[in-house]
Amino acid sequence: MGAKSVTKKELLIKALIYRVVVIGGESFLASILIFFGLSNLFLYIMIVNLIKIGFYFGFDLGWFSFVKKPGVLKKIKRLLKIE
Repeated sequence: MGAKSVTKKELLIKALIYRVVVIGGESFLASILIFFGLSNLFLYIMIVNLIKIGFYFGFDLGWFSFVKKPGVLKKIKRLLKIE
């Protein structure tokens, strides 16, 4: 029934974008916690992991429903110069 397969390049791009956003988010959260004096390691680990879980599922759902629409994937491929 016309199921489209996901390419390795697409998964690699998705993983790289996710990793960059997560690293930036973790750094931002750490700076906020340090600013407010809440530099407790356990608190940081718990908050970061809860945010990662929520963000990962949201990112996956958004990636595969939004990017697969006509035009969006072509623009990303053109921007990154991928065939």
